Amino acid sequence: MKAAKIIEMWGRASRQVPLTSDDDIVQMFANEIAKLSYKLTEEELYRLIAVGALVYQRGFREFDGNIMADLLIRTLRDGGRA
Repeated sequence: MKAAKIIEMWGRASRQVPLTSDDDIVQMFANEIAKLSYKLTEEELYRLIAVGALVYQRGFREFDGNIMADLLIRTLRDGGRA
C-alpha cells in the first residue's frame, strides 16, 4: 500500500476515534508491531518503533489529549476498522 493511501485512511479513521490514555496508546502500538514483527528485519522493526515514538512524543507535546487521536486509538484497541 502506498503512503498516500495510508494517509487518506488515517484521515477517515480520525473522525471515528474514542478516548484513551497514554499507556493505552503505547500498549496498542506495541501489540500491533508485535503482530508484524516476524515479517520485518531488525532494522525495519527499529525504524517503525522509532517513528511511532516520534509521533507519540510530538502528539503529546502539541495536542496533549487530542480527542480525535484518542478516539482512533480506542477504535483500534476494540478491533474496529477505520
